[in-house]
Amino acid sequence: MKKIMLASALLCGSALAMTGCQSTQGQLKTGNPLNQPALKSVIKTTNSSNQEVGQVYLRPVDGGVQVYGKISQLPAGETVAIHIHETGSCDMMGKAAGGHFNPDGYPHSNPDDMMGHAGDLPNITANEDGVATINYVNKKISAAKAGKYSVNRRAVIVHAGADDYVSQPSGASGDRIACGIITEVM
Repeated sequence: MKKIMLASALLCGSALAMTGCQSTQGQLKTGNPLNQPALKSVIKTTNSSNQEVGQVYLRPVDGGVQVYGKISQLPAGETVAIHIHETGSCDMMGKAAGGHFNPDGYPHSNPDDMMGHAGDLPNITANEDGVATINYVNKKISAAKAGKYSVNRRAVIVHAGADDYVSQPSGASGDRIACGIITEVM
């Protein structure tokens, strides 16, 4: 009887320990999320150097798609806009990416407005080292390979300024300073 109780206690303790190790926060910190990303965008500058400055990942989660990653080489303390754009091209200094991803034809708005562009994301602010992170669940997009709301083969654009969430059609966020095509994670 004591052996059964000891074995049960050990199993229960192991299960609790594993559950703690498998928390979403813990997994994101270790770079090993519970549900691996389905899509990825390698962000590069739109100038002639075409230098990699970050990566953004997208993965399905309850209630939407988690968009997470980091962008470096931004001016320290600056707030800039980041959006998903309609076309998967970074040509012409990011202008070939077209406008914000907007399959329903809604006006530009803040990211949490369900009647705004599907590609609207929250502004990001660089720390003292010029690094900004994003970790946001977008309820208006899909990480599927195809479909009306799929962002596969579209582009992530980082702008020079912050999005005011009001100005049409794109929030007066300035030039496109970095771009990455969203592709499937292999």
